[in-house]
Amino acid sequence: MSTYSLPTTWTEPQRWLAAPRGTRTVGSREVGFPHSTDGAIGMLVASSGFDVEGSTTLVDEQLTFYTTYTAASDRTPTREQRIRQGAAKADARARSTMGLPESGPLPAGAWVRTHLVGFKLVQAQPDSVTAHLLLRTAQKAGETRPEAVSYAVGTIGVVWRDGDWKLDPTGGTSPAPDSVPEIAAPGDPAFNAQGWTAIRQAS
Repeated sequence: MSTYSLPTTWTEPQRWLAAPRGTRTVGSREVGFPHSTDGAIGMLVASSGFDVEGSTTLVDEQLTFYTTYTAASDRTPTREQRIRQGAAKADARARSTMGLPESGPLPAGAWVRTHLVGFKLVQAQPDSVTAHLLLRTAQKAGETRPEAVSYAVGTIGVVWRDGDWKLDPTGGTSPAPDSVPEIAAPGDPAFNAQGWTAIRQAS
């Protein structure tokens, strides 16, 4: 398993996007994004944020993500079951890594939080966008435990459907294998070299 360490000196990202926010919320999730490439990235910023603490589980967060950002016509029991199973496995791995009980509410001060910190476009059309995403996950096993941070790269597609950006059920445009950027967090010179764009959340 590869590891990544952020350099101790800060290098300003060369590319920034003030990602637009949604115009309304469904439950805890923002929806109603502009019909533009920036709007698609804004939806990906909103949909990529996960906050697991207390009695909330990753299964809860992933199911909310699925129902909020998947068009009704694309939802199926099989897909929902895959979401449940994958999230349950990820939740179990996180608990095991932190040395926490397999089930039940997380102890006070324990949490896992993920958010989008960078992106690189694969393709952008008026009604479809595919992008590489740079995700930062921080986790803490308790109030007195140190915070652990990790980064991951994924590729996701979204389509304009029912007046908003929704997950592309096909997964989006497949990038060339050698075009996937390597992990490099904002502040790392490699972030610029890899072509990442940093995220600022618009007010």
